[in-house]
Amino acid sequence: MSYAMIKKIELIQKLSHIPDMKIDELNKIIDNILKESEEILKKPISLKGIWKNKGFEKINNLELELKTIKKELTDSVLKKDI
Repeated sequence: MSYAMIKKIELIQKLSHIPDMKIDELNKIIDNILKESEEILKKPISLKGIWKNKGFEKINNLELELKTIKKELTDSVLKKDI
């Protein structure tokens, strides 16, 4: 079992000992932690440079190569028996 999972189980066990008058306070604290976590996850991620150094820079005419491959695929699909 992972460390995080063990800690979550410990927290769940501790929840049963929280006094009733503190439940709302604890709920607000948890909501704040979750809100902060969501804001971190929502940061935009850039895909710029994702294809860098993958070999495409070695192709002289990339557009022509893509057109050729697209034509080959189209011809291959059209030749298949239905």
